[in-house]
Amino acid sequence: MRRNDDKPAGNRAAPRVCIGMPVLNAEMTIALALNDLIAQTFRDLEILVFDNASQDRTVEIATEFARRDARVRVIGFDQRVDILESFKRALQNSRGEYFMFAPADDRWYPRFVEQAVALLDARPEVAACCCRIAYVSDRRFRYISTGTRPLTGSHRHRLRSYFADPAENGRAFGVYRRAAMMGKFPGVWFPGWDFVLVARTLAHGNHAELPVVLMERDLTPLKNYIAEFDRYYAGRWPRWLPLLPVARAMFRRPAAPFDLGLFWNLLVFVLRSHVTYAVHRARRWGPFVKRFDEFVRLDRWPVNAPLRAAAQQPNATTDGESPSAPRSSRISA
Repeated sequence: MRRNDDKPAGNRAAPRVCIGMPVLNAEMTIALALNDLIAQTFRDLEILVFDNASQDRTVEIATEFARRDARVRVIGFDQRVDILESFKRALQNSRGEYFMFAPADDRWYPRFVEQAVALLDARPEVAACCCRIAYVSDRRFRYISTGTRPLTGSHRHRLRSYFADPAENGRAFGVYRRAAMMGKFPGVWFPGWDFVLVARTLAHGNHAELPVVLMERDLTPLKNYIAEFDRYYAGRWPRWLPLLPVARAMFRRPAAPFDLGLFWNLLVFVLRSHVTYAVHRARRWGPFVKRFDEFVRLDRWPVNAPLRAAAQQPNATTDGESPSAPRSSRISA
């Protein structure tokens, strides 16, 4: 059941950018995230906080921000749902031309939205725009993701390039044309559902990248993903190919155009998920799989695989926004 916020949209003009923040028990980080979003130099935006039945001070903190800034609205739900449904709520209740998801534990530099909107306005063939993302752990910079590179060309080529190295799927948190994302969610939750969501938006156009770091994300511990696989499969054999549902979903309605390169890249994508799971769950099989992977280098198998070494280190392109250790410490400032 939805708890109506005390500041409904009414007849107010739709903002150009709607920011949806699905949130659950985020009292430790939500204030930092909202401060970053309110400080964006692009002002024609609305920030919708969708609380998924939190049991801490999340709603209280977000409501205080809403009192101070008319662009912030808090919409609470009494019934908790899975993460897919929580994200779907945020999109379905949004409005305006552009949309972005904003996790409550991410950080943004002030010009992120401004630069993304400027690019989308100038290039109608682009469906989504993300920036380079710095990943941090233990309050220190670790690397720049390879998963935000531009995806251009035909629909088939964009899909093939995406699954060559989706990396952490940080591009899901770029600025999208709202129409490109509507109706693209899978019907039910499964591990890797967000890969399918992003892949389906590629039917609407290219993905562009701002060649500067304007966002920081915490690295999710690998053990969290392993635990997620275990919960979903409950001991059944498909757990050894944990991201197989992603490949299946890509060829169901709405089906991706068949392409041998895409099929191959999805196969490698699933095999790499087997390596990850086996190394952490199989005492005997895991070490063999790890040695095999180190020998064959599965990361080099995909068609159109990007170069990793150059993309993961700060360089002249990111000068001035480079996430040095002191800058990244602001994630918990």
